[in-house]
Amino acid sequence: MALTLALAALGRVAAADTPVAPAPASPAARTAPKVIRMVEMKYPPALFQQQVNGEAVIECLIGADGHILESAVLSSTLPDFGVAALESVRQWEFKAGEREGQPIAMRVTIPLVFQMSAEMILEGFARRPLFVEVNETIVPAEQLPKWPLPKKYWMPKYPPSLRGSGKRGKAVVAIVINKEGRVINPKIVKSTYPEFDLPARLAAVTLEFPPQIMANKEAIYVSMEIQYDFVAEDAKPKAAGPENPGRDPVRKKSP
Repeated sequence: MALTLALAALGRVAAADTPVAPAPASPAARTAPKVIRMVEMKYPPALFQQQVNGEAVIECLIGADGHILESAVLSSTLPDFGVAALESVRQWEFKAGEREGQPIAMRVTIPLVFQMSAEMILEGFARRPLFVEVNETIVPAEQLPKWPLPKKYWMPKYPPSLRGSGKRGKAVVAIVINKEGRVINPKIVKSTYPEFDLPARLAAVTLEFPPQIMANKEAIYVSMEIQYDFVAEDAKPKAAGPENPGRDPVRKKSP
């Protein structure tokens, strides 16, 4: 999740005590509170599953000792984003703002953005962890007696943002097949256009293979690469493999 925060000015900043001064303080005479420790926001589970992005704006009164005295949601695109943002910000730590070198209480607004990364989208789509550390030997597919073949292919969708562009190309996805035959750690090796990356990775994580068994009857991890070809508009993209003769179903991949 990407966290967007106006740290320099913390959004709108105003002194908590608001007497009418004979002249406004110069910008150099006042400094805004500074965040010295942030707590990562938790993505609302229901919105995570729906792959919904959003925003929230939190208002805080930061005391002269740097502690949060008051906090509230000013606005949010959805209520759950406001709740999650407020829960996070209430745990932050600040250095108090200053006026003429003296700490004072200040009211600040903090804009926050909930933006799902590609990895978050992939795991939300698959409904399981996909990016895991493998501490065992991973055997390149080209070293096996036979290429691993998935039980079935799921074709990626042509990116809606490119419809009408006439663009065509390919995306090559490196994957690891775990001992249960499921895909983990999908990574783009190369693609003609960045818009092909996510559809190709989404297609790759749906693949399911028979477990790869060695002569000693033990299952192993296997690495391989799959190429997806994209053609413009409504034509179906193709995955390199037995359904498309003449293309290597696996491209060399070293873990």
